[in-house]
Amino acid sequence: MANYNPRYRDSVFRSFFNDPARLLSLCNAVLGTGYTNPDELKINTLEGIFFDKQKNDISCTIDNHFLVLVEHQSTVNENMPFRCLSYVAELLNNLVKNKHKLYYKGLIKFPRPKFFVLYDGDKSEPLQRTMRLSDAFDGDSDSLELVVTAFNINYGVPQPLLEKCGYLAEYSALVGKVKEGIRLRLSRRDAISRAVKFCLDKGIMGNYLVENSKEVFDMLALEWNLDDALQARFDEGYEDGRNEERESVALKMLRKGKSFDEVREFTDLPLHRLEQLAKNNRDA
Repeated sequence: MANYNPRYRDSVFRSFFNDPARLLSLCNAVLGTGYTNPDELKINTLEGIFFDKQKNDISCTIDNHFLVLVEHQSTVNENMPFRCLSYVAELLNNLVKNKHKLYYKGLIKFPRPKFFVLYDGDKSEPLQRTMRLSDAFDGDSDSLELVVTAFNINYGVPQPLLEKCGYLAEYSALVGKVKEGIRLRLSRRDAISRAVKFCLDKGIMGNYLVENSKEVFDMLALEWNLDDALQARFDEGYEDGRNEERESVALKMLRKGKSFDEVREFTDLPLHRLEQLAKNNRDA
């Protein structure tokens, strides 16, 4: 991956479903509709940098009736309703070509927004559940609500959605085979290679994988590495916060005349750090 672009915008999920026919099949499955013409679908996904992932995964409008936002997650994020709120505000704003119309008396009509999360992480999750923006308001919101339906699409779970959309079932199989290889203690690289080979041999993901197997390998490797990096970033932040709290407690104890030994035993901070805190306090 020496020449791989670390700002690559697509995950495998986005890349695979950035095809009108596949995305229409997915939309029909989550909406319970029967659209057959991919020309009725327009992809309008918001662009962002994959590492920071500020923007959404997939969004589209269908025949000006539905505005569909689909997020793929490997870790459960309870803030998804709020994130979808910011996404849909931008998407709806983009649909108003003439912003002066916002000040006209006539009502501007929009396609109906629908929000979905597809989860394939390791944590056990129900096959389907609902997340509401009102949960952030202690479950009480008379004026503002947004509902997200989350589906567990892990490989091997009895998820009806996977039966309705064969493309989603194939994507689930690829990710599931990677995780299977990791559970077998293969290196991540070998687990991904094994999963890609399995899918190629079985005809899973069809021509997409035949034509893009190298890119798929790189994207999967990047996704797993980014997950590790984001977890490390979280862990560092957690540890930094913990240290700040311990140092605050230590400083209060030192100001009350507690000995270094007493403070060190209580806070588990090293002696040199306690001496520095004491010095800074004297110099302040």
